[in-house]
Amino acid sequence: MSRRGTDKAAPSPDQWLQLAVRALARSDRTTAQIERMLAAKGASPSQVRAAIRRLTSLRYLDDVAFAARWADRRLARMPMGRARLQEELLATGCPEHIVHATLRATYRKVSERDLAMQVVTMAGRTNSTQTRGRIARHLSQRGFDEDIIETVMGPLMREER
Repeated sequence: MSRRGTDKAAPSPDQWLQLAVRALARSDRTTAQIERMLAAKGASPSQVRAAIRRLTSLRYLDDVAFAARWADRRLARMPMGRARLQEELLATGCPEHIVHATLRATYRKVSERDLAMQVVTMAGRTNSTQTRGRIARHLSQRGFDEDIIETVMGPLMREER
C-alpha cells in the first residue's frame, strides 16, 4: 500500500528535535518561538511538547537565561527605559513573570537614569540643535518614565538659560 499524494514520510520526533536545534543554533529563541515554529512546520501539539521537554532537559531552551541575555544585549546596543524593554521582551514570547524578574535584575545592575543620560548624549551628538521637547519625546519613545525624563532634562534646561 502506498501513501496517496505524498512520497514523504511523516517527520519523526527526532526530526522535530533536529529542526528546533538547528533554529536554536542560528539564533537564541524562547520556548514560545520554538513552539510556534514547530507548529507552523506541521508538528502536532504532542510532538511540540515532546521536543520542548527534550530541549529544556538538554538546557538548550531556557527562557530565564534567554531573557537575561537578551536584555543585556539590547541595552548595550540601544539604551532604553523599563517600559520599552518590557514591551520588547514580552514580544519575544517570554512569560510575563520571567519578564518582570528580568527587569528587576537588569535595572539593579544598571541605572535607568544613566541609560537616559546616554540617550541624551547620543541625541546631542547627532543633532546639536534638537529642542528640549524633541529630546524629551525621544526619551519617552525609548521607554523612560516622566520622573527619569525630568531628572535628566533638568540640567539641560538650566544650561539653556
